[in-house]
Amino acid sequence: MLTRSRLAVLAFVGGGALGAVAGAGAMLTAYPFLFPPPASADALPLARADAAPRSTFRFDETAAGRDPVHWADGSGQLIRGDEGWILRLDADFKAGPGPNFWLYLNTRAVAEEGDFNADAGRVRLAKLRSFEGARNYLLPASIDPAQFHTVTVWCESFGAYIASGALRHGAP
Repeated sequence: MLTRSRLAVLAFVGGGALGAVAGAGAMLTAYPFLFPPPASADALPLARADAAPRSTFRFDETAAGRDPVHWADGSGQLIRGDEGWILRLDADFKAGPGPNFWLYLNTRAVAEEGDFNADAGRVRLAKLRSFEGARNYLLPASIDPAQFHTVTVWCESFGAYIASGALRHGAP
C-alpha cells in the first residue's frame, strides 16, 4: 500500500518527467523561431551549354493547405549544371520557420496534406537549410525532372504541408 509520502514522491517524479518531456517538445517547436538559420545567398549555378531549357516554379500563395504558420513564398528553378540537375530556390524565397522542413518533388499537383500523402511517386530531396534567400540543392543523378509536376516544402516533424509550386518545364 502506498503511503501519503510515497504517493507525493511519485507525483513529484512523474510531474518532473512530464514537465521535461513537454519542455523538450516545446523547445523543438520554438527553436527555429527563436534561432533561425541565417538567410542564404548561394550563387546562381552555371547552366550547361547543351542543357535543356530550365524548369521554373513559384510557390502557390493561394493553396488550400497554407495557413499563417505553414507557408513559403517565392520562386525557384531546376537547372542542368555540370554536376547534374540543381533545384534552386531564388533570392525571393522565404518560409515561416519550422523544425524539420524538407524539399520534395511530386508527380502530381499538391495543394494540401492529402494531395502530398496520395502521391506515391514523390521523392524526398534535401532538408531546407535556410528559411530565406537563394539556395542550391544538387539532385541525385537518378532524378529526371521531366517526370515531376510539383516542388513541395513539407514538415517532417509534424507531417504538415508548408507550400508547393507547379513546375513549368521548358521555361526560358
